[in-house]
Amino acid sequence: MTRPRRLLRHLAAAFGALALTALPGISGPQAEAGTDLRFWHFNMCGNVCWRPDAPHNYLPGTDSRGEVTVRAAQIVESVGNYSPDIVTLNEACYSQYRAIRAALVAQGYHATYASSGTGGQCDDHDASEGDGFGMALFSKQPIATPRETHNLGTADHPNLLLCADTALGARPVKACSVHLTAASAEQRAAQATNLAALAAGWHVTKPVVLMGDFNAEPLDPVMDKFYSHSGGEGIFHEADESDADYSASWPAGAVRGRSGEITFSSEATDPPTLKKIDYIFLSSADFRTVEGDSLYGGERRVSDHRVYRGGAAWQ
Repeated sequence: MTRPRRLLRHLAAAFGALALTALPGISGPQAEAGTDLRFWHFNMCGNVCWRPDAPHNYLPGTDSRGEVTVRAAQIVESVGNYSPDIVTLNEACYSQYRAIRAALVAQGYHATYASSGTGGQCDDHDASEGDGFGMALFSKQPIATPRETHNLGTADHPNLLLCADTALGARPVKACSVHLTAASAEQRAAQATNLAALAAGWHVTKPVVLMGDFNAEPLDPVMDKFYSHSGGEGIFHEADESDADYSASWPAGAVRGRSGEITFSSEATDPPTLKKIDYIFLSSADFRTVEGDSLYGGERRVSDHRVYRGGAAWQ
């Protein structure tokens, strides 16, 4: 989506999903004034995508599950094209994270990572780094240590949350990389309740940013915990909530709703599955003029998810 006040850059796929070339967009006075805050999220499907015969394999004929070099280079290029303040990754092999971290730290980012388990393919292409599998968070500003993790689930059904005390410019924020379970609606609802409670506590003292794969569509009751409007009981704007191209579910006359561009696509079903399950939530008391953009990687891509970028300004 675009707006006259501030345009998110439109990108075109040059190679695979993420080797992207920026077209004209954020180059006007508003962007140069430094009022924009930028966010970039991607569930990179690092352990699963793709088998050699998969139709969307970005390295046709090869086993791209766990592949490091090309995938990392494409992600780093996409991040570099947009220059976000905060970056989050889901489903990242530790070996992939190591490669991405090396490149982004060289660009001035700070990084943290946590493994939620192991991935069966994660060590196929870089055995020296092992098969840890989890999520990452990068920030242009320093990240407090030690690493902050939470279990949103139970001992029997854990769900990792990775967070960081960092900053947007000079202003402290709490930022988190989120990946709610796809295995069980009941477990996902409990995880959402726990996450919303943590966020409300953090928001007493600072703005909160939640980015990730929530495995639920915008109108799913589990998302009531996050949206601050349209029937929600949460404290957040969502980056793409005012995209008029996806306004079919909005009440008459509304200027925003619980909707947005597709962030997940799969041809494993008939008809293909196309849905929004990735989110950039920004505490509504602190951010305004939120925007979101989902980037489709084309026929050859590294993931079944799409890169999701957001923009906002301070209230």
